[in-house]
Amino acid sequence: MTLVPKVGFGQEASWAARGGADGLSLGRALFGDDAPAEEPEACWLDGDEVWLRIEGLDPSYPVVLLGAMGAWIEPDYQTSFPFGSVASVRLYFRGVEIGPLPALLVLQSMGLRGPLIGLSFQEVSARASGQIREALRALVDAGAAKAAASSLFRSSAAEAGHVREVIDDPRRVRDILSVLLRKKGIVRRAAESAPSLCVMLSEVEVGTVRWFGIEGWSEAAAVEIAGHSSVFRFNIRAEQVRPGEIVSALPARVERLRRSLHERGVEVELTARFLHPDWLHLPPVEAEVVDVSFASLRLALGEGQPPLHARLKLALELPDGDDGVIHLKGEVRSVSAGEGAAAQLCSVQVVAAKREDERRWLRLVSRILHATTYGGTAWQAEFWDLFASSGYFNLSGRRPENFEAMRPSLMRMAQRAAAVPHLLHNVTCLSEHGIEGNFSVMKPYHSTWMFHQLAKRPKSASNLSSRQVLRDIFTRCCEYALADPECRWVIVYAEAHVAWNERSFFEFARRHEATGLVLSLPFRLMGVDVPALPPEPSWADAAPFEIGEATPPEQAALLGQLCATSPRIYAEALDLVPGRLALGPCIERWRSAGLERDRALLVARQRGEPVAAAILELGELGTNLFRLLDSVRLVPMRPGGDAAFAPLLDAACGWFRSHDRPSFICFGERGRVSYEGTAGLNDLGEGRLWIIARELIPEFAEHVYQLTEPKPPPR
Repeated sequence: MTLVPKVGFGQEASWAARGGADGLSLGRALFGDDAPAEEPEACWLDGDEVWLRIEGLDPSYPVVLLGAMGAWIEPDYQTSFPFGSVASVRLYFRGVEIGPLPALLVLQSMGLRGPLIGLSFQEVSARASGQIREALRALVDAGAAKAAASSLFRSSAAEAGHVREVIDDPRRVRDILSVLLRKKGIVRRAAESAPSLCVMLSEVEVGTVRWFGIEGWSEAAAVEIAGHSSVFRFNIRAEQVRPGEIVSALPARVERLRRSLHERGVEVELTARFLHPDWLHLPPVEAEVVDVSFASLRLALGEGQPPLHARLKLALELPDGDDGVIHLKGEVRSVSAGEGAAAQLCSVQVVAAKREDERRWLRLVSRILHATTYGGTAWQAEFWDLFASSGYFNLSGRRPENFEAMRPSLMRMAQRAAAVPHLLHNVTCLSEHGIEGNFSVMKPYHSTWMFHQLAKRPKSASNLSSRQVLRDIFTRCCEYALADPECRWVIVYAEAHVAWNERSFFEFARRHEATGLVLSLPFRLMGVDVPALPPEPSWADAAPFEIGEATPPEQAALLGQLCATSPRIYAEALDLVPGRLALGPCIERWRSAGLERDRALLVARQRGEPVAAAILELGELGTNLFRLLDSVRLVPMRPGGDAAFAPLLDAACGWFRSHDRPSFICFGERGRVSYEGTAGLNDLGEGRLWIIARELIPEFAEHVYQLTEPKPPPR
């Protein structure tokens, strides 16, 4: 439990209002404590400065909120908008047309501004992105726009609405109930006048379920039990009633209602204070915070406090735990009865009032929701020892000495990650004995985050179990990726024969394969040692090939080949699509942070016709111990194109040698690559490229939550 000092109005000088100007630059503010960028990435707009037109709809709409990730307009309550579909939209600013831009339409609540229609851009060209930024800059300079706080966008970055799933597979039903052991549930009985009861799952057997229940309960009823980010509902009937225990049959089906990953509540010792707008003559109201999330609070008001009601606007103050104060703007969403005749439980949707409040609020909620994990630079000195003790250095047939040369660059990057949280981030799990586990995330492509370097101590002297360590670091990594409005995909390069990978990544992929939103693609991982001197082309006499950079027509042909032979999400996640093939904006983002990032396309031609291609990528040294960003992918462009893989690998060696790389990775996505040249080729075993769409990230977090449920105590 996180303890937060209970101080407030007038009790401490540090509770005086402080902070900068209203609002916050969206991008990096989601990822740590960096100073906000001078140029805002999203702004509230005053007046009718920017207009938006949706293809197929006659009227134009003034944009009230604009960013590089989307635009928001107010509904006119007359037009039937195609929610849930992608439409073509155009923006108009001072005679300049921006677009067309494909945008997903959703109805969103953006805090105190009321409901807005959100148009989330699916593809934004570099030109359109630059035009939007120029418009925002001009509007800010003219005083017609104000930077928006990042917490306003958390509902945009999260899923629109709840997701409902009905599960009737007996094995999955039993697995779900096993995860919910020792959790309290609410029993809603058939009779409308019957009060709700509380029940607890005590044991799940092959065909029956045992409950700690209430005597006299025998009729059919619906039970609701909350998991990590889902509520599970099922109907049961008490078949055997014993003193303090009820036995029912295993439910035939379970309904799962998934909530946003960011909106789970956690009890903390935290007090909020506010002046009641309808009772300003009274002293400030003090209310205990019983649940907290990034976007909401649930307050418990005791007897004698003035009542709250829905849609009431509040200005709240909370201690930040560091002798400071957080100012929030809130709107009461619901009020229900609490303990005691006049007590109330109130759900309040909140946003930060000012820039400094936004940063403190994100820190406080992160601290509460992630009590055991840390996302900074401390403890980096223990990284190497963690990787050694966890067995990470023995993956893929490697040995610890194979990684020693990478040690300085890894430590350097671990320190630099704090300065570029929009690209790199390390999530460590800490106990009183030090670092217990680590999971790193980075953004190697335009809309893709990569999870990598999972390491966990096999045994710990702390009270944290291995399951708890895995749960905490996976949860924080998932929430970190979701906090980025640009995030559309998460990828993992996972070794094929690790038990945890099978239970977590691969089983999840099989379960959701039909959605088309997840992929588990096998590959053969090969390490290539670059020779000191250019190799002799021993293949030249037998099969002469011309190797060169891909021309625009050859790039188009390569994209066509990938489209015909690879799943769509593979190409989308790895930026192997028109407009992003050269990694232009991604490379610019990395280089502006002082980090290396590059991509090159080489083609092998025979009699002037392309037969195969190599996709070469370069990343900053130390970002990954297996050099996963220093890589090559080989693609045949016509039958028999595999014969050109050897000369393409030799050419790749020359490219990496020119970038001072002694080795690189080859992803054999069509099996083991045949090569007999002078470069050293080391078979590192089987792996799988795991890709998941943003929409399924909360589902995956729930899956990990179930896998890491603590083992029940022995009977």
